[in-house]
Amino acid sequence: MVACSPPAMCTTRPVSPNCSTHFTPRPLSAASCRATPPLKLRNQLSSTPIPYRDRCQLARRTPLVSKCASVPPIPAGVTMPNKSRAYFFFPPPIFPVVPLFGRATYRYEVLPDRIWRFEQKQGIGLGLNVSVNVCMTVIKMKSGGLFVYSPIAPTKECVALINELGAPVEYIVLPTTLFEHKVFAGPFQRKFPKAKLWVCPGQWSWPLNLPPSFFGIFPTGILNDIDCGASLPFADEFEVNIIQPGPIGVNASVTFNEAAMLHKPTKTLLVVDAVVYASDRVPDVIDEKSMLESGNDNNLVVTVLKVINLFGIRDKALARTRSSKDMSKQEVLQVGWQRNALQALYFGPNDLLDPNESWQYISNRLIVAPIVSTLVYANAVGAVEEWVERICRWDFKRVIPCHFDGPILTNPREF
Repeated sequence: MVACSPPAMCTTRPVSPNCSTHFTPRPLSAASCRATPPLKLRNQLSSTPIPYRDRCQLARRTPLVSKCASVPPIPAGVTMPNKSRAYFFFPPPIFPVVPLFGRATYRYEVLPDRIWRFEQKQGIGLGLNVSVNVCMTVIKMKSGGLFVYSPIAPTKECVALINELGAPVEYIVLPTTLFEHKVFAGPFQRKFPKAKLWVCPGQWSWPLNLPPSFFGIFPTGILNDIDCGASLPFADEFEVNIIQPGPIGVNASVTFNEAAMLHKPTKTLLVVDAVVYASDRVPDVIDEKSMLESGNDNNLVVTVLKVINLFGIRDKALARTRSSKDMSKQEVLQVGWQRNALQALYFGPNDLLDPNESWQYISNRLIVAPIVSTLVYANAVGAVEEWVERICRWDFKRVIPCHFDGPILTNPREF
């Protein structure tokens, strides 16, 4: 499911006068939506519905670069390697999240003296070598304090980079229920004890559904989107819209909730996993060694796939006339990043050996990660429609997600 301009799916819904309603969704022609939307939406994309198979063929013929979305030149990241990067998970997670013992932090200025994006590396262990950047957005409020959206690991380096901004952390927001983001909320709160912590509703743990306090998370309050969060203490600058699509199939408590937030003064939309923009830019936090390993045709993942011949990869390997051994270092790095990103977005892409075709299809455009679309959104179409409609009534000109590139210059229509 690829993000595109909202069509007639955005039905009319009364909106509180307290919410920003500068944007009214308009119908979109089928030709400009290069996606595979749910059945309910497909027949609404055009007055003349196009069969799913024909739409897929159209998608393959259509240029793949988005009309509007783009990423501006990203400035050099600020880092402090002289500060400790050590970090250890406690209690340790069931799933092997890497790096296990330390992670570098980079800070990027989005708007001068107003918005910053902090990045660290995060991925899956077990030899899979699947890592992307996990990001935290920091905004300076009118009060002079800092607003932190989706905190990351508070290493000494990360804390020093925040303190260098010369302003106190006033609010911390945990905008999701997913483990890989909320695992840092408690430790981050302890580093800034004067800050108020607000969390997305529906927090859970698995296999035992323990309260947030068990993980050291002691929230000041729970986010709500009644009147776009008008009762929240930062409502003069931020509005909130939350999606709560229900259980995702593991058990009744495991949910994929997300709180999108609009910073009204800068027209900036903050999201966690709703959309991403992946490009050939390898995040600074992803080291060269990891990309060379991913690009090696004899790495663990590719070797296992060859053994079991999943997606016919063994046969494809035998038919190839050029392998990673014949490539330049730069080519191996490029293939490594493509494989790494595709595994993060799809988990199981069927052309991991030669990923360029799939990469061209999804890169340099605003998309919903296929793994999110399949596991979550496809099972909660109504909730997604309503959430997107409410977000698209906001007036924003950039989106900052928690993974891959950002900020993304775009608009409500394309979102």
